[in-house]
Amino acid sequence: MHNKVILEKKGYKAYLILNKPEKLNALDMDMYLDLLHYMKELEKDSNIRVIIIKGNGRAFSAGYDIKAETDMSISPLEERDSFRDSSNALRWLIWDINKPVICQVHGYCLGGACELMLPADFVIASEDAVIGEPEINFGSPPVFLMIPWITGIRKGKELLMTGENISGNDAERFGLITKAVPLGKIDEEVESLANKLIKIPPEILYIQKLGINRQFEIMGMKTGIDTWLDMSMYFRFFRTEEIETFSRITAEQGVKAALQWRDEFFSEEKAEK
Repeated sequence: MHNKVILEKKGYKAYLILNKPEKLNALDMDMYLDLLHYMKELEKDSNIRVIIIKGNGRAFSAGYDIKAETDMSISPLEERDSFRDSSNALRWLIWDINKPVICQVHGYCLGGACELMLPADFVIASEDAVIGEPEINFGSPPVFLMIPWITGIRKGKELLMTGENISGNDAERFGLITKAVPLGKIDEEVESLANKLIKIPPEILYIQKLGINRQFEIMGMKTGIDTWLDMSMYFRFFRTEEIETFSRITAEQGVKAALQWRDEFFSEEKAEK
């Protein structure tokens, strides 16, 4: 195991803490696999009744670590299997696990981190959190297409087809999260919710969670998301001039310079010219 994810147990609560603050908890394969390992452990721990996922430092997570870029030498099917068995396996376990999961979001929650948040049962975010899936702005699709199931098709298309980020306040307004609170109150709000859940018999709580989730599964949510993972792998073959430029700047000047170029490219001033 690595120190990039910390597991703490306090009474009936378990805390999974993303612990790469020097990189804003940018996710990599080690972190996905560590989270998956800990979630499987907690699934079997009858003493734990609530799981809280949060991040150390200034952000929940800035998303997938761009420096840990996909190995382009592997086939799309191999890449799909890698996502299916790691990050998406983790997300489905968060969805399916036999106890409630709370995501505590502050600072950035982008891309892969947003997709980590989506299947949680509850999301408490700071009002000024920055939430979104901006992948389309550098030629990559989300691999866990759950947003439209939560927000509805109109807002889902707006968020995913423009790559725009929204605040915690807006995320609550759109139904993407449970509640937005001032940053200084977020720990208190999460603990209060966890304490309420702990008082409910765990078997009853799980049956209620299962019943709600099954409604969405009957409508085809799981099949749709898993099918999209198959399709999304073929984005690799669309190497536009913009994607090539972003990749080149990342390799030559680093991620910060590439993101600055991307933000300038997609600015309103640039679009008007």
